[in-house]
Amino acid sequence: MGEADIDTLLFRDCMNEMKLIQPSKPLEDYFSDREQIAEFVPPLFVKKSLDGELCLRNFALFMFGKKGSISLNFPDAYTSLSIYDGIDRSESTAERHLLTGSIIEQAKKAMELLNAQAYTVFDKTSVKPNQVKYPIRALQEALINAIVHRDYEIPDPIRITVFSDRIEIKSPGSLHWGVDKEKFLAGKASPKWRNQSFAYLFNKLQLAQSEGQGIPTIIRTMKEEDCPAPIFEIETESVTCILPAHPRHRIIRLSYS
Repeated sequence: MGEADIDTLLFRDCMNEMKLIQPSKPLEDYFSDREQIAEFVPPLFVKKSLDGELCLRNFALFMFGKKGSISLNFPDAYTSLSIYDGIDRSESTAERHLLTGSIIEQAKKAMELLNAQAYTVFDKTSVKPNQVKYPIRALQEALINAIVHRDYEIPDPIRITVFSDRIEIKSPGSLHWGVDKEKFLAGKASPKWRNQSFAYLFNKLQLAQSEGQGIPTIIRTMKEEDCPAPIFEIETESVTCILPAHPRHRIIRLSYS
């Protein structure tokens, strides 16, 4: 993988968005094994020891790579998003989206689709008449956590499944080493990064919270909106975050069924 695998327009846009671009420095200067785009991010390239050829690092490909280059080198590095009308997979799929390209593009497209699920229902008899089905902040943090913390060596995509009463976001890879399971479930685990460069850059893009705040934010925002508590299923090769819909939306659906 080399310079030809970088989407230069995407890279330029992201550098501008992160406010990391320097007017006096050409973007091409970063296409080396010496220049860093930020203090906590290694150079985009590494030099092979045998022939001295520059090779694009994996994190740079995932963040700024061309769609075809990512698919060629990591065919499972995509996001699958399915939307069902009912509460299980026995009903026909209403929609299915395969989101490819850089993980930044995947995150933005997935968030656009998930935002449509965070609609508000009005009930004039309630003390809280306007009630969202899901807090947008909880959806965003669950999605970004899945992208940033997934294990990209596992040949499986991120799977997002929208049911009428919940949203499930499954990320390949179990908890990172050193993360205490019980503290994680309580939202009190110390931050441990599987992909530190992703975490830092997504924070600069304002797509993620500051270090270690993702799970606590999901728990807090669900509680603030009177939604049921999120459920985290931790397996040997995956972590699934389940966000139950607010009970009012379930009642409304039952009344029309």
